[in-house]
Amino acid sequence: MEFAGSHMLSVDQFERGDVERIFSVADRLEPYARRLRRTRVLEGAILGAMFFEPSTRTRVSFGSAFNLLGGEVRETTGFEQSALAKGESLYDTARVLSGYSDVIAMRHPTAGSVAEFAAASRVPVINGGDGSNEHPSQALLDLYTIGRELAGRDRSIDRLRIAMVGDLRYGRTVHSLCKLLCLFDRIQVVLVSPGELRMPEGIVEELRAAGHEVLESDALEASIAHVDIVYSTRIQEERF
Repeated sequence: MEFAGSHMLSVDQFERGDVERIFSVADRLEPYARRLRRTRVLEGAILGAMFFEPSTRTRVSFGSAFNLLGGEVRETTGFEQSALAKGESLYDTARVLSGYSDVIAMRHPTAGSVAEFAAASRVPVINGGDGSNEHPSQALLDLYTIGRELAGRDRSIDRLRIAMVGDLRYGRTVHSLCKLLCLFDRIQVVLVSPGELRMPEGIVEELRAAGHEVLESDALEASIAHVDIVYSTRIQEERF
């Protein structure tokens, strides 16, 4: 993937080498995140943070990271604070706001909306979550964290045994994480949820097509007894 000037809308854009490159850069930036070193590499740049759905960690982490690299942040939170509340289209909003920013991080409650916005944007757009569809930045962070944890045990992501627990139907983070795991080798994925909230069949098929073992269950204790990582997600009541 050519990162410069590109949108980040779905983990489907990535190959394994792209993910490993992102993780390598994250390792090199750790001293700046911990405030052990300083940089102004993004001085003069503006991040447009457009969050039309509630967010704490994603919104603040994007802004903090941009600030720590020397950039500035302009936020729009909620429909009521934007021209969308007056009937403006996503297309027109994208054309206008991308003229004020160098990059935009966006969250929207409707699946596919961030891609629609990006199609009209003059600058790169990062998907911070679009409905129950995807959350690629969160999936990258989660897999990076899992990789760091496994490295401490002299393990790698390959051959990982992971249980995903909770709302797997509407949980966009698990959808994106499963797609990323398809880039790695010989993983066992245990999907634990009530039948009504099971993982979409298309994602299960992607995992199996990648050569991974997929088990589905509604029995929590037995399912997590022999895994390396338990990934738990809340019930997405706002999607019902």
